[in-house]
Amino acid sequence: MTPVDWVVIILATSLALIFVTLLAVVASKGMRAALLKAAAGVMLRERLADMPRRRNGARPVRVLRVPMRDGIALKTEIYLPKGEGPWPTILVRDPYGLMQYFICNILVRYGYACVHQDVRGRWGSGGEWRPFTNERNDGADTLNWILQQTWQNGRIAIIGESYLGITQWAIADQLPPEVKTLLPGVSHGDIYEMVYRNGAFCEGVMGVWSYSLFKPPLKALAAAREWRQRVAGQFPALDADPRGFGASWQAYREFLMHPERGDPFWQSPEYSALRDSYLGVRVPVLMVGRSNDFFLAGMVRTFEALQTRGQSVFILAPGDHGGVAGAAKVRQPYRRYFSDVIAWLDHHLGTAPAPAQLRPGYHLYVNGSDIWRHDETWPPTAEVETLHLDDFTKARACGGGSLERRTPVQPQSVSFDYDPRDPTPTRGGSFILSPAVSAPAVQDQGRDICARADVLSFESAPLTENRLLAGSIQIRLLVSSSAPDTAFTVKLSEHFADGTVFNIRDDISTLRLRNNTMHYLAYAPGEQVELEFNLDPIVWRLRAGSKLRLDVSSSNFPAFNAHPNSDALWSSVAQPAIAHQTLFSGSLALPIAASPDSEKSGKRVA
Repeated sequence: MTPVDWVVIILATSLALIFVTLLAVVASKGMRAALLKAAAGVMLRERLADMPRRRNGARPVRVLRVPMRDGIALKTEIYLPKGEGPWPTILVRDPYGLMQYFICNILVRYGYACVHQDVRGRWGSGGEWRPFTNERNDGADTLNWILQQTWQNGRIAIIGESYLGITQWAIADQLPPEVKTLLPGVSHGDIYEMVYRNGAFCEGVMGVWSYSLFKPPLKALAAAREWRQRVAGQFPALDADPRGFGASWQAYREFLMHPERGDPFWQSPEYSALRDSYLGVRVPVLMVGRSNDFFLAGMVRTFEALQTRGQSVFILAPGDHGGVAGAAKVRQPYRRYFSDVIAWLDHHLGTAPAPAQLRPGYHLYVNGSDIWRHDETWPPTAEVETLHLDDFTKARACGGGSLERRTPVQPQSVSFDYDPRDPTPTRGGSFILSPAVSAPAVQDQGRDICARADVLSFESAPLTENRLLAGSIQIRLLVSSSAPDTAFTVKLSEHFADGTVFNIRDDISTLRLRNNTMHYLAYAPGEQVELEFNLDPIVWRLRAGSKLRLDVSSSNFPAFNAHPNSDALWSSVAQPAIAHQTLFSGSLALPIAASPDSEKSGKRVA
């Protein structure tokens, strides 16, 4: 690559890092520097390695205002290569105002016209900001406008991650034939699953995201600190200062008021079309997901249901939503993002042969083995091993309870008190958007959290051999509460022989919206009910000598709201109550696939 290429790439990376740090909470300059250094390393390693030599220069960027069907004009930038067109064309629809630098500035140098558009109500575009609900009509109108331009050659792709991926799912079932492929990363179309988890509000995702969107760029770093101090954990949540949210307040308030999946709010034509559009996809799709991303389960479900499943590729890389792996040592990160994107585009928008490194199916990073493998289908066939919770009276200590293959003979129970004003803190996991609000992805759990009085902890005997978890882990708990509604949480970890404890998966459920129900279920205080947690799928190598540890509590804050222990609308409760929680029994169903030490799939150079 030429020096000019690297200047463009470094500039693009620097601008993209603004987005990475928009939500960062900084306690000190040292922490700020560490976060920026870590984020820069991730962006450079995972995005820009092994780039092919550029093919074109770029013309000056044209800025237009493209009218939508209702007359609202959206700011649209046109990046064209030097030389003779027309060109295969890329569309990027973006609420953050940055991805033209990080996508269009790169792809235009590989012979692609690139259209970057600020979505409605953001940056240079007109109209009202209503997240998710305008992208279907506006996306279709923008594609129709592109097809009228002389510089496009009738072969179009749409690309982008997170909200930029959601803009693709919004129109995925109504694509004109000129759109040949979609490249949506870390996203799917079921917005309810981004906002709620079994009735628990995903505060660490939607709260900080909504609060930060309309902050001035120079105050972006302070925005997340403000959210954590002024909004997170406030009772009632609806009493947050609307001025802090700016134009995001109305949408955020609506999210707070609609925790039921079956609520008409979530079943509106806009949300229903976005949720179901993947069923109508008729083009190959390149999806990039991450092991500790809150979108992962929905992405796998979406990929498996594609009509073009046999022509599509799912790359499952390590890390959280932004690619940060946390404390896990990842020596084989996903370095080929743009290299793979260009190879994919060259094939689907051009005449290049199908890239060998992107054969259909899953390209998976195996956590704990630090290798990549390819599977035609996933999760692979696995044997289910069941462990039962036992030794309840010892569960108040870290790992004091036990996980046993045999079913306990005698009835048991253990109780704890849960105080919403003193919730169990989040440490790692998939439900935090900012790595500075809470430690990201995989983290050492230590012994402080499991030693809390509101945490019950169970541990298995040491494993006698390496095992491979591959798929969704199912946890069942039989519980009761003194409250008319409350929440229970689970966290499964690997306790290594050296004492380190890495979280594998965690989850939460309220009682009245348990088990993925569409509407509130009746619950009487003291009633015993079974909670079923279907943890997000995982590929994780368990080491011989390690133990499995399951921690049970009632909060995981600020990843999720601290439930107020009331059957009123959670966000309206001003005075939360202390609840007496009881656990009567439980089990883990573990999907165990072939041992990673015996698999012959080989490494993929990632």
